[in-house]
Amino acid sequence: MNPIISCDNIHKTYLLGVEGVPALRGADVDVYPGELLVVYGTSGGGKSTLLNVLGTIDTPTKGNMFLFGKRVTDQTADSELAALRCKRIGFVFQSFNLISSMDALDNVSLPMMIKGSLPASAIKKRATTLLHEVGLGHRLHHFPSMLSGGEQQRVTIARALANEPEILFLDEPTGDLDTKNTHIIMNILLRLNRERGLTMVMVTHDVYMKQYAHRVIYIRDGKVGTTEDIHSNVRERAWRELQESLSKANAGAEEQKTATSMQRTPQDYATFSAQGPLNLDEDPEMQQVVDMLFGPQQSHA
Repeated sequence: MNPIISCDNIHKTYLLGVEGVPALRGADVDVYPGELLVVYGTSGGGKSTLLNVLGTIDTPTKGNMFLFGKRVTDQTADSELAALRCKRIGFVFQSFNLISSMDALDNVSLPMMIKGSLPASAIKKRATTLLHEVGLGHRLHHFPSMLSGGEQQRVTIARALANEPEILFLDEPTGDLDTKNTHIIMNILLRLNRERGLTMVMVTHDVYMKQYAHRVIYIRDGKVGTTEDIHSNVRERAWRELQESLSKANAGAEEQKTATSMQRTPQDYATFSAQGPLNLDEDPEMQQVVDMLFGPQQSHA
């Protein structure tokens, strides 16, 4: 089976003043279709840098990297990388990176608007479906500040799935969540991997996450050390235990469908409409997130 991503001797060096600071020092990584690959290591070891390079948010300073069969270097055009991120790649971040002035429905609609291949009615329908799939059908018109951390991460997952990516990059997706919400998020992600065969690369320093992976690569000081294959029996046991934990948490209680009373309501916010034009000039926060995920966009104002 040919890998989706193949990296050989990847280096990444950042300039700090006049000196170069190495973040990756000759990393070798392959990612295969349908697998959940966990990148495990301590803080500062190069995990997030590796994820950003694999996902084309950043590019290697040196080495050979192939993504979907095409070589990626620091000379690859930003527009080409942006097109890959928009059409074939999804991202889920620890910090969510949702647009505060947009409700859940519009946050999920944003990637489809940028891709521009669907009419507004189809965008709204798909965004609604995705939010229902992650258990947020009752939160469509709630803004990020009105959602819990776990709910915000579910919106982020729905947004990552909007353009039907071939691979998801997950940067500490449960790092800021409690145990209950960690279980909910991992249940969603594992179902996507198990039932749809969606390829995933997840960065974590949480040893608990390794049991869900097909493979674990260990990274330290910018170098990939050993690679561990996780036996299917371990993964299946972890899956069963996860389902049991979720069942116990939900036993005897219906999911809360009514939003907690808030001092502010959706009508109090300046809203963005998926029916209208995308004007990034009026929202620097939106511009920053869009630039990171999809590359610079021309204003449609």
